[in-house]
Amino acid sequence: MFVLAAFFPMMVMVVLTFIQVRGIFTDQAISRLKVASKDFALAVDQRLMQMQTDLAEIATFMRNDGSVPSSQVLENLKGLYSGLTVIGPGTLSTPLIGKALAWPAIGESERAHLAKGESVLIVQSDLGSSPRILLLHMIDAGKHGNSALVAELDPANIWGDEEDSQYMIGMCMFADPGVMLFCSQPELQAESAMLARRIADPSPDYHVQISKEPWIMGQWKLFLKPQFSGSYWTAIAVQPMAGVLRPIEKFSRIFIGVIVLALLLVALLSTLQIRRTLGPLERLINGTRRFAYEDFDHRVTVAGHDEFGELATSLNDMAERLGSQLATLKVLSEIDQVILSNLNMDAAFTIVLVRIRKLTDANFAGIVELEKSAAGEARIYSLQAASNPNLEMSRIRVNIEKLQEFSERDKGFWLDNSESLLNYIPQPGFQIAGQLFILPILTDGTLIAFLCMGFKNTRDLPPSLLIHLRDLGDRIGVAMSAVARDEKLIYQAHHDDLTGLPNRLLFKERLSSEISFAQREGRNLALLFIDLDRFKGINDAFGHSAGDELLMEAAQRLRRCSRESDTIARLGGDEFAIILPAISGIQSASTVAENILQAFFQPFMVAGQESHISASIGIAISPMDGNDSEELLKKADTAMYRAKDLGRGKFVYFEEQMNIEAIEHMNLEREMRQGLLHKEFILHYQPKIDLRTGQITGAEALVRWNHPTRGLVYPGVFIGIAEDIGLIDEIGRNVIWDACAQHATWRSEGVNAPPIAINISVRQFQRGNLIQIIKDALQTTSTPPSALEIEVTESLFMDKTSEAIAVLHELRQMGIKVAVDDFGTGYSSMSYLRLLPIDYIKVDMSFITGMINDSNSRTIVEVIITLAHKLHKIVIAEGVETLDQLDLLRSWQCDIIQGYYFSKPLTPEQFVVFMQEPRLI
Repeated sequence: MFVLAAFFPMMVMVVLTFIQVRGIFTDQAISRLKVASKDFALAVDQRLMQMQTDLAEIATFMRNDGSVPSSQVLENLKGLYSGLTVIGPGTLSTPLIGKALAWPAIGESERAHLAKGESVLIVQSDLGSSPRILLLHMIDAGKHGNSALVAELDPANIWGDEEDSQYMIGMCMFADPGVMLFCSQPELQAESAMLARRIADPSPDYHVQISKEPWIMGQWKLFLKPQFSGSYWTAIAVQPMAGVLRPIEKFSRIFIGVIVLALLLVALLSTLQIRRTLGPLERLINGTRRFAYEDFDHRVTVAGHDEFGELATSLNDMAERLGSQLATLKVLSEIDQVILSNLNMDAAFTIVLVRIRKLTDANFAGIVELEKSAAGEARIYSLQAASNPNLEMSRIRVNIEKLQEFSERDKGFWLDNSESLLNYIPQPGFQIAGQLFILPILTDGTLIAFLCMGFKNTRDLPPSLLIHLRDLGDRIGVAMSAVARDEKLIYQAHHDDLTGLPNRLLFKERLSSEISFAQREGRNLALLFIDLDRFKGINDAFGHSAGDELLMEAAQRLRRCSRESDTIARLGGDEFAIILPAISGIQSASTVAENILQAFFQPFMVAGQESHISASIGIAISPMDGNDSEELLKKADTAMYRAKDLGRGKFVYFEEQMNIEAIEHMNLEREMRQGLLHKEFILHYQPKIDLRTGQITGAEALVRWNHPTRGLVYPGVFIGIAEDIGLIDEIGRNVIWDACAQHATWRSEGVNAPPIAINISVRQFQRGNLIQIIKDALQTTSTPPSALEIEVTESLFMDKTSEAIAVLHELRQMGIKVAVDDFGTGYSSMSYLRLLPIDYIKVDMSFITGMINDSNSRTIVEVIITLAHKLHKIVIAEGVETLDQLDLLRSWQCDIIQGYYFSKPLTPEQFVVFMQEPRLI
């Protein structure tokens, strides 16, 4: 390990050093290559300038002398040019050196450059052949129809000799864009395309792969535009990495040798150190192992006063202290196991008192536990002797006020004799001989018990014994707190926090137990399921605190109506249940139910005001209605809902028919949810006819459920269920959207559609988003507000009238007309007829149906029509089915009629046909 500890950082240092040196050499090589590429480019530039100068001199000679240079001059120029041709006016050309050269295609910028008397450098590159470099110069740039010189430059003269190149450095020259002009080595020529791409790449990466080997490169751009009207050439210098890193090889051999020697030296020193420390270390390790096996009597012996000697001394001292502490902890652990594993405090008291008798020479040891439920009473537990484990318990009276002094003396204190104890325990005949030591047991500063010990010959206890006794007292306090906490948790888990009644969990346990007992005894059992009527209204009106107050009072009344043997429970919300075990007959349950209804008939004081609520009670009998707790509870719940359906404030016994209806109710709930998903709810439209003109003035949208198996289901079957389970909001929203969409469809088809009236429930008003839903539907379907009418019932104005009026005002401001539906059957206050923003009054069909044979109904209908007209309201009579009804309504000047006399509710297609049919009034 020592060797590895030294070797690892050295190896890291070696690697980092090698990387650093390699990087330095690479950077230096790249710098040299950049310099080499620059030198190469400048040398090429000088040769080009020389060739330009020579060509210009030839042009000057020919312009002045009017003849070509001598053969001797031309012979000297062959080292510079591989071809030289004079191009005359037109197509005339005269070769001076080599084959005749053609005039290359050049641009306007090159022509302008030549016209100034300058030279133009052209690179011609053909696929499959080496590029040709041409130098152009005008003989007399200022004259019209002048001649020019075309020279092909000799590559050997441009690029220089190989002796000019540095060792192991390759040179290349590229013309823009990426045309290789020259490469000094064949492998570089093979990679010319890759080198051309690297020249165009703006990234500063100087590493390339040539012949699958790593090379580095440097480049220099040679700008030609000022002298030759060209763009630029790029010179490249490359060198293999092997050549760059060759100087490192010698350094590596020397460095590795040094590292090996250093490692050998470290290994030698480490071995010596290990031998010096191994012996004492082994003895220390062996000692700690023996201490781990609780052999605290073992001692570690190490000679010398170095670190190992000091460590051995400290380890021996620690072992001695641990041995003493462990012996004490074993005793306390034994007590803790009994305390924590037994909720029966008798076992905990016994082991503590046995321990006290063994630790002390007390002639009496006892534990006094104060009663929580009975002030002034306590229980005292004692042992006659340590050898007798039978715990004795007796009840005694205590002075609670005097005992509060114990809380301030929690460390323990002495009393002179039993007479002093009588101030705290005024129990006749309670005598303890000798001096008394009292050790209070507190929980959160409150006295819950105390240890009492009697000593004949001493009034002093050693500090170590006092600490031990206080530990025992603390253990008793922990155990008693645990028992109290568990009892509280069990109580809270089985009882309702608000009313203190058993909750659903405890109720089900007791119901199962009582059913089993009734079966064994052959007795009947009654289960009452109680639900408070209109509790939600009280809760919403006065707040949750008032609702809680009402629930607590309801629980008290239920208690007063029940026997001690009955179980009353709050199942949740405003639902309660009562188990009546061992009833003699059904009449017993009826008597209790009647008492409950009578008790609830009395007003409740809620938030300082009298409020009236009733209770609906469902009753199930075991074994008649079942012997399973869940089944019995379900049937009692079903009976309770039947009591609500019958008008509330009643009790109803379960009948099997209710179970069938409950199952049907559940099926309808499930199928309704699926129906909403599958768009099974549709609208039919019943025409409204103007009684004077016979024209259709509107249509009422009536929702139908197009059930896949039940057929067409009418609202009376499903609306009540939809309200109970909260689907009425979605159905109402769909009705608004579908009615608007249908009116838009009729308009698009050219049908002169009348306004559509839709029924809005109280719940839709209470949701607070009715206006937004209607606006969205009208806007999305492009339907004008005048195409929509809404019908509300009188129950809307029984609560929060101002809010409802505000919504109606906003609807009328939008252009939507409002009708009061089923008028005469509900609130029917004259004040809201005067104040409410309504346009129509719809007389309830029950009055229309009865007015032929019932004079009261006739009078009511006539009065409603007369009153509405006086208030400038339009009257709609719904449910008109006979001609006699029609004649009476006409005689009273009713405005609009609606009913089966003219038409039943129609599908959209049938409604269009009905509109086109002629009719007589």
